[in-house]
This record gives sequence, C-alpha cells and structure tokens, in this order.
Amino acid sequence: MKPYPKHLDWLRYLSVWMLLTYGLAKLAGLQFHAPDVAQSPVSSLSGYQLTWYYYSYSHAYGSILGLVQLAGGTLLLFRKTATLGAAMMLPVMMNILMINLFFSIGWGAQVISAFIFVSIVVLLWRDRAALVGCFWSCQEAEPNDSRRFHRSVAVLIVLLVIAEIVFGLLH
Repeated sequence: MKPYPKHLDWLRYLSVWMLLTYGLAKLAGLQFHAPDVAQSPVSSLSGYQLTWYYYSYSHAYGSILGLVQLAGGTLLLFRKTATLGAAMMLPVMMNILMINLFFSIGWGAQVISAFIFVSIVVLLWRDRAALVGCFWSCQEAEPNDSRRFHRSVAVLIVLLVIAEIVFGLLH
C-alpha cells in the first residue's frame, strides 16, 4: 500500500474543523435563523431569505444535519475511518454546496462548502479502486437464467414511470 500523503491529513483536519464548527452551530441554534420576512411578499425575497426561512421552520432538521456533520467530521479525524466519513459526507456536502450556490447563500458559505466537498472527493479518489470494487466489481449480477426477466422488469418500471409522468402532466 502506498504511504498516506501528508496533504490528505491537512485536508481532513481542515474539513473536520469546518464540519464540527457548522455542526455544533446547528445544534446550538446559531444557524437557520429565520430572517424577519413573514410579512414580505414571497416574490420580494432573495434566495438566501427564502432558504433560511424554509430551513428554520424545522428545528429537528437542523439538529439532525448538525449531528450528521459531527459524526462525519469525527470519522474524518482518523485515517482508519476517513474513507467511511468521506463516503458518508459526500452526498450531504454536495447538497449543502448546491444549496449555497443556487440560492446565493453567501460567498463565505460557498467557499467553505466547496472546500469541504473537494476535500472529500480528493480523499475518496485515493481509495477509488477499493470503492469501485466494493460498489461495482464485487457485486453480484443477476443469474444468467433469469437475466432476461430482470431486464424486462427494469424496462417495465422505467416505462411505467414515464407513462405516469406523461399522463400526470396531461391531467
């Protein structure tokens, strides 16, 4: 096995610091404060105002997201669990990054979420062969004698979903 590069340690540590900071902020109620927009017309609100108003509605959601950030950050602290932490945080950070970018949350939030996301991708890239093996190469395919049946079911499901959407749009 190749030696673990020092730059990955620093990416992990910086990402952990940011994840734990944001996770604890959510648990302490310091994030997702609703801006005072209750009396404003929705069309006059910015993406930031709409997003924060929406996410501030559920304290449970913010708390769960904070706990996930704490758990993922804790796993990233150690080399032995870093890949698990990165795999766990990849979809979470992708979602946070997209929210920050597409709803104009703020330049600082965009940079921080992008940094954490890229760091996670870099960490996972190092273990890409093992991950491909785990999620693709080592997975069983359908047995030869029933492969045609399984593919027919897959095609049927896709066609049913398309029909459901088309007919749903027509009503």
